[in-house]
Amino acid sequence: MLKAFSILILLLLFLITSSYSQSISEILQEYKEKSELSKKTKLESEGHLIIFTREDLEKMQAYTLEDVLKTIRFFILQKNMFGENVIAYATMYPINNTTIRLYINDHEVSSVYRRTPFPIWGEMPLDFIDHIEIYQGESAIRFNNETAGLIIKLYTKRPYRENGGYLRTSLTSRKGYGINTYYAKELDDNTSFFVYVGENSDRWRKYSNAGKNIRQEVGNFLTYTYFKYKNVKFEYSGIYKRSDLFRGFSFRRAPDRDDFEGKHNYVSLTTTHLEDESLKFILFYDDIKSYYYQEIKSPSNFIIVFNPTEYVLGYTKDIYEKRYGIESYKDFHFSNNETVIGLKFQRSWYKILDNRIGGSSLFSQNSENLYSLFIENNYYISPENMIIVGAKYTFYDRKNQFKDIEGFTGRAGIILFSNHFISFKSFVSVYYTPPVFLEIVSEPNLTKQRNKIFTSELTFQKNQWNFSIVGGYAVTKNQIVLNPATFTYFNENTTLRYKFVSFDYKYEIGDNIKILVNYFLADTNFDDVELGPDQGGHVKFFYSLEKFDLYGGLVYRKGYKVAKYNIKDGYDLTLALTYHMDCDRQITIKGDNLLNKALKTPTLIDDFEYSTIDRKITLTFKWLF
Repeated sequence: MLKAFSILILLLLFLITSSYSQSISEILQEYKEKSELSKKTKLESEGHLIIFTREDLEKMQAYTLEDVLKTIRFFILQKNMFGENVIAYATMYPINNTTIRLYINDHEVSSVYRRTPFPIWGEMPLDFIDHIEIYQGESAIRFNNETAGLIIKLYTKRPYRENGGYLRTSLTSRKGYGINTYYAKELDDNTSFFVYVGENSDRWRKYSNAGKNIRQEVGNFLTYTYFKYKNVKFEYSGIYKRSDLFRGFSFRRAPDRDDFEGKHNYVSLTTTHLEDESLKFILFYDDIKSYYYQEIKSPSNFIIVFNPTEYVLGYTKDIYEKRYGIESYKDFHFSNNETVIGLKFQRSWYKILDNRIGGSSLFSQNSENLYSLFIENNYYISPENMIIVGAKYTFYDRKNQFKDIEGFTGRAGIILFSNHFISFKSFVSVYYTPPVFLEIVSEPNLTKQRNKIFTSELTFQKNQWNFSIVGGYAVTKNQIVLNPATFTYFNENTTLRYKFVSFDYKYEIGDNIKILVNYFLADTNFDDVELGPDQGGHVKFFYSLEKFDLYGGLVYRKGYKVAKYNIKDGYDLTLALTYHMDCDRQITIKGDNLLNKALKTPTLIDDFEYSTIDRKITLTFKWLF
């Protein structure tokens, strides 16, 4: 019903406003004359920045979020045994990562209980996204986010840049498909809207797991609505995902039956005030539902479930989550200073119904109130050189037996452009990571993780090329760690020391050729423990000639040894060709993991390895109207 209603609304909007549409050639010309939207939204002061422009995403044929995430330096995109996308730090195994923040514009879409967005949003389509900004460097202050090791900001397309419609249809060699469409219109100087609807489905190859054939299938339906009137912006998005649970957590082989359904709906209302719009308020509300089901028929097998740990024949788990709150920001501009003050109140709540076959039937619920206050000041030594100082206080008021958590985050940095050839930025942060509900359910006495990090970036730039070095050193005390024997969390007594460095090179010739090269290394003081790649990189090549765009990308992740597994080096080759039939229509073809050598992930339970990125061919038709 939701799908039909969303599509009907989109068609009605198109019919009502089509008579006012500009020609596509006029729109393209206007778009080229305006600066890229990413130049207006990026904040160099908030970390070490990676930008995927709209042109990059289109030439890469990056139709889903995982097409982007697999290339990020210092991180490894993998699927866990439940088929969920996980962004793991280099050297680490892909378990639940609670320090990745995913935003759609100014709204974060992480869950309440597990504090991660990827079980539901991991394969989200990108047709309505204009560009992507990725901030590395730990605990940016200005976004007023909870503790983050990586911040991913997805900025949606704006009506004044579109003023028309879009349709994409795709088919894959794995019998997947995609149907995505939007319509946008700037009605007058004060009023505009954007409506997107998309349905996508994908399948992976079959694997044999202890004599049982398994494959992952993922489908999602997503809608996004944006409406602006004067200084008021309204946004709504809803995603519905259905998939299987892939290998699952049964002992001898994958479950005989399994299913996952996830729904996340949110609304956000943003208002700006004062003549210079320096005062901003954001109201938001999230409603999240997740359903898990696994069952086995063989008496020689069992499923492992947690909190408490039991061995059962099957289970169903329903998780209900809600979050609402308000944020406010005020900018102050002086001769050499720019100061931002922010406040946030957020209430989060969850409820879990856990029915186990041959085990306990459990009910649990809890909630927390989050209060935060931050201030950040940028002092401009000159128009291009600045010193950044920021501080944030956060208090988690947690209910029932869970401990309240409070702490300060401090951050300082400097950005220097000594001339047009050399630039330098450096940051130091002292912050903490609070245990999330998933962790404290297993161990209520967990204490917060304490972190210190120092990062620097040195860039050399000359005409057509630039070369940069990004590196850092992090120290973590009271690290929150999962015990693989009992599947409970605990605070590690040994201090974690994490070192990392990356080398990036970019070469451009006009608007037709661009080459990006990256190589990174990471290392910890736990030399005897190797749970993931400690090295990686990529080569990307963009080339345009008349009506053709060509993209080639090779993502490398070093192999490693863990337990009885010897994981080979991963080489994920992507090729994408776009043919512009005219200004309005495109035909594209894309090949993923063409060498069939993408990095594999071991289950650590049985002799089973699998790839996150499957080899497939995607054929696409696009139409702008």
